[in-house]
Amino acid sequence: MKAPRYSNVWIMIVLAVALSLACSSQVTVFETPAAPDVETAVTQTLTAMTKNAPPATNTTAPTQPAAPAGATPEKFAEVYVYTAVENVNLRTNPGTLFKVSRVMPQNSRLLLLGQAPGGEWLKVVNAEGIEGWVNSNVVLATYERTAIPIIEPVDVQLVTGVVETELGTPVSGIGFAVIQGTRRTDAVTDAEGRFYAYVPSNLVGTWEVSYASVSCASNTMDTGCNCILNPCGTAHPASATIELPQVEPLFFLWK
Repeated sequence: MKAPRYSNVWIMIVLAVALSLACSSQVTVFETPAAPDVETAVTQTLTAMTKNAPPATNTTAPTQPAAPAGATPEKFAEVYVYTAVENVNLRTNPGTLFKVSRVMPQNSRLLLLGQAPGGEWLKVVNAEGIEGWVNSNVVLATYERTAIPIIEPVDVQLVTGVVETELGTPVSGIGFAVIQGTRRTDAVTDAEGRFYAYVPSNLVGTWEVSYASVSCASNTMDTGCNCILNPCGTAHPASATIELPQVEPLFFLWK
């Protein structure tokens, strides 16, 4: 099965906004810990599984932000994104384990500077001229993804892996949780079947990387968010342990 390419135009639609960051619609069949961040809450809302899928085992317009003094990695036309929900976190690096520098209201206008590998996290500048990272699931935007520069985060550790079928086809839209005790961050495979999870550079020790979800945008799902194959398939192994810093990418077989 050949993985389809994502549309060049991303229009993220938030399906539900809870009264608090801890409340979100339960739309997966996976029993995973509830994350307190709006990024994770909305990601869970946008993620869906069909009933026959097997569970995983073990508007006030803000002022225009000023561009930072430093040059961006690549020059491209000015692109703006807007926060789609209330209380969106602007983080110092791409991931829910990094510090929050600002909490932004809905409809905040952000100048887009680039994206981290995988496209889940966007580097932006807010109205105060503060640079930071937001999860792409909590902003509304229309832009050509290929035109947005890739920005490699600094002062981070990368946890990464690949999901493929037995035929070697990359599997997109597969979510993984990276967990150590109460610490958790999540990542979803891109069109090449690879996920990118970022954690602070000072964290060490043993971490568990577990299959957590399947997105409706996955190439394992049809346009109605139903599994293309029966059974739907699952990641093998369901989880793996790593030591930080990670030496080699993980590999998961989808079958």
